[in-house]
Amino acid sequence: MENEKKTSEMMKVFTFLMKRVYPGFTFPGGEAARRTVTSCVRSLENGGRPDAERMVNFCVCQVYALSNFGENYRSRWNVSHSFGKRAMRRFAESKREIRFYEDKWLRKHELSREMLCELIRDRSRHPQAKFIYPRYEDATKKRLVGTMPGYYICGASTLLWTPFSPVCTGCPKAAACQQRTRMAYPELYRIRVEEFKASRK
Repeated sequence: MENEKKTSEMMKVFTFLMKRVYPGFTFPGGEAARRTVTSCVRSLENGGRPDAERMVNFCVCQVYALSNFGENYRSRWNVSHSFGKRAMRRFAESKREIRFYEDKWLRKHELSREMLCELIRDRSRHPQAKFIYPRYEDATKKRLVGTMPGYYICGASTLLWTPFSPVCTGCPKAAACQQRTRMAYPELYRIRVEEFKASRK
């Protein structure tokens, strides 16, 4: 299931880029084409599933190479040219100077790697979710907990109150800090409270 998702994402980025080189391009249908892309996705795995940035870099490498072949190449192109073993080797051997020209080519088309990553970013998870309970902050929060200096240290060095932290829960200044968090980080405060309520059900 995960490989299927990654295969679709790879095809989406590749098609988006190819349309800049060959307007009207559509990715070939059929199970054989999809299997070739899935095999490529597996080959790109580097100690885990390939992330968006690695897949984008791969697609940029392949489409930039195609952009140098001219319009006539379109009729001869097939999926294995961009997702087969030679394509993998091209990506593996890509040097920093090639990346410079790839970026220049992207800018010419008003694109960037960051924008391409956004095409396939996982939107099922809130972008601030990793800050709902940053456990590493508890060590700072423990310093002078419950005192005014501790309150200032916490405000200057952490993302303030979270209902998941036992330090916050036991702090005498929790109510004031909760209000401060709501004012300073309204969206983060909202998802912290929602996630905490959901975890209690």
